[in-house]
Amino acid sequence: MTARHELEGTLARWFALDADSQFGVFTGAYAAWPSAVFDDYVAVRAADELLDSAPVVTEGMLSAAYRASEADPTFPLREASRGLYSFDADLCYGGSTIYFLGASPVQPLVARAAPDLLLRAASLVRFTSLRFADVTQLDLALLVPFVVGDG
Repeated sequence: MTARHELEGTLARWFALDADSQFGVFTGAYAAWPSAVFDDYVAVRAADELLDSAPVVTEGMLSAAYRASEADPTFPLREASRGLYSFDADLCYGGSTIYFLGASPVQPLVARAAPDLLLRAASLVRFTSLRFADVTQLDLALLVPFVVGDG
């Protein structure tokens, strides 16, 4: 079974569904991850590969905070253009639980229209108390059990 510390420093991603059954994709090289991701990490890794080859289905919009950061917008816009809300954790060591919205899809992908593999991976983490469209950041510590690596 894959453990969190094995993924530290990588661009590996995990997925979640919100209260509206819309998809979020999360990147955090040294951040905390929901422990449920590791219940079926094979699906999560396969969904990650699927997302890399998925076609553009909508436009992506950068968050105000991401625009202000002047960081390269390529990665979050690519994820949002596939219909997913794109979140990233600050690059800090020690397992930050805070993820920030990088980009939103103009037309979000919903569970009933998603590929089975992506739905399987995202169904491991459900944020039933929030809507991705309404948040600019989220704190895993307030939402789900999580794990951190060795960083």
